[in-house]
Amino acid sequence: MNPIEENAVNILIYLTENNIKDVNGDRIKDLTGLKPDDINDALDYLESIGSVDILRSLDTAPYEFSSVTVNSRGRYLYHELKKEKNEIEIGKGKKLLPERPVNPVGSPYGFTEDDWKFVSLRREDRTSLNVVFGLQYKSEYYDTEQLVETIKKRFQKTIEFYNTKNSERKVTLQFEKLTAGYGEHLFNAIARSIIGSDIAVFEISDGNRNVMIELGVALTWGFRVLPLREKRSPNPPTDISGQTWIEYENSGEKIFDEEFYKKLEKMIEQAIAKKGKM
Repeated sequence: MNPIEENAVNILIYLTENNIKDVNGDRIKDLTGLKPDDINDALDYLESIGSVDILRSLDTAPYEFSSVTVNSRGRYLYHELKKEKNEIEIGKGKKLLPERPVNPVGSPYGFTEDDWKFVSLRREDRTSLNVVFGLQYKSEYYDTEQLVETIKKRFQKTIEFYNTKNSERKVTLQFEKLTAGYGEHLFNAIARSIIGSDIAVFEISDGNRNVMIELGVALTWGFRVLPLREKRSPNPPTDISGQTWIEYENSGEKIFDEEFYKKLEKMIEQAIAKKGKM
């Protein structure tokens, strides 16, 4: 059995049998003896097959999540695993957990070889940090171009600081406002950019449906998400994976979080560390 799958099986069984919910990384480490990177990989795999619900927030390094709970599909898989174990021993080459989906969840049209090549090249390139920004193009809450430029500058400032501490492997910023390429299916082009990104930023002040769908794609794939909302805007939906919403004013010039840069640096460090693990 693949070691990531084996760790995933062990975590799934332990959490289910002991009915442990909303567990954080340190407790999983104490219970299983696994390293943080191994826990991250195992939970990423479990999430990709829909068996756990993961809560993400900023400042959780070295873990890529805040807490995790086994959901109904996970409990179903647990009982299937117990049935399999009655017939075979673990490690005999039997695939105990289902495969990851062939086509990306949230993209019903399917990806071509070129789409996957685009995604793979971006995710494997450890010399660049790919950030995408999804937002409603015209809003009463912000000036679009000013907000995009301000957020881009904040990422650039943080990466420059990161590079001063990691001079042996400098990283450049690739910042993209989400748009669809000419001649491509609009949604597939956007989904491809999101799935190929390292961090996805979404402005949700207007509750735009397209932006919320894009946010859902990023959350489904377990990528780092930075949701923004203008301070005067309505409260965001409360059922979107427990995200930490960053409030701002004046098109991003003022951020209502004194530790924003520190948290952003942690997010960037985690994103770079994960590159190449897709």
